[in-house]
Amino acid sequence: MKKLGWFLTYIICCFGAYLPIRLEAAEVREKAEAEGKAVFYASMTTSDVKALVDGFKQLYPKIDAQFYRTGDSQLMEKVMTEGRAGKPLWDVIAHTGFYGHLLKKRGMLEAYDSPERKFYRDAYKDPQAFWTSIYTTYAVFGYNTRLVPKASIPKSYEDLLKPEWKGQIGMEARAYEWFATAMRNMGGEEKGLAFMRRFAQQQPQPRSGRTLIAQLVGAGEFKGSVSVYSQSYEILKATGAPVEWVALDPVYASVHPTGIAAKAPHPNAARLLMDFLLSKKGQEILRSLRRIPDRIDTPPDPPRLIEGIRPAITSPDIYDDFDRYVKLFNEIFGGR
Repeated sequence: MKKLGWFLTYIICCFGAYLPIRLEAAEVREKAEAEGKAVFYASMTTSDVKALVDGFKQLYPKIDAQFYRTGDSQLMEKVMTEGRAGKPLWDVIAHTGFYGHLLKKRGMLEAYDSPERKFYRDAYKDPQAFWTSIYTTYAVFGYNTRLVPKASIPKSYEDLLKPEWKGQIGMEARAYEWFATAMRNMGGEEKGLAFMRRFAQQQPQPRSGRTLIAQLVGAGEFKGSVSVYSQSYEILKATGAPVEWVALDPVYASVHPTGIAAKAPHPNAARLLMDFLLSKKGQEILRSLRRIPDRIDTPPDPPRLIEGIRPAITSPDIYDDFDRYVKLFNEIFGGR
């Protein structure tokens, strides 16, 4: 009996700390199943959102998981409209960095320190736990392998100032975040701004849509591009297109903040859904969709999508002064 007592004490000491966590998780699931519904808003593609929701349903078949998908600005407008009416319909949202910042600033997100957040680097999660990024896109320099010999492949942004690149580089027409974030990470804003002014003299060609720009590079209309994400080129490479990419430091990293509504209609189901999106299973689904997961134990396919990259993530103060950066971009690159 004495040995049994010591054994039970040992078990309690070793595993007792985990019992409240397990009990709480079970309680949350029970309450979530009683709520019976979870609504996920996202700005990613419809097929990708559906894949995530279907994965969640497999784990929690008693919860009717639904989703709504539209473009980033339209999604923000819908959220704001629901907020003004005092009837938010969403539980969890996955948005782009700028709008994720606004949602937090306007008090529309609830702090939730999911146990899965320990698998995410600090730069990819809000310090107050209002959001965590579930995937990131990285802006790289893509080029046409038939038009650009190996000796001409740029190794730095400075290389893009060479005469051979003049008029030969495609660029997103509204690459405001790339502009502000890359510029600020080029040794400071003054130095970065000086580079952007010199780069503008190279007459980069603005187009709307990063996928379109990558396709134009593959078709040979441009020799290369800035501000386009690496996945666009990986997808084109898989089809046999003559394209490749290199990461020029700094690499603008577009995170996708994901969080729970401050007034979620189904708060417990929202927590389960958030945990799932951050879990290894949820991240593996994103990887299978050719996205770059942010979870540290779930590398992308191919791994080179993040290897050797120094991510430059847009800081909150840039978003707070965003109109100034938009104005600067338009002044330098001739936008309207």
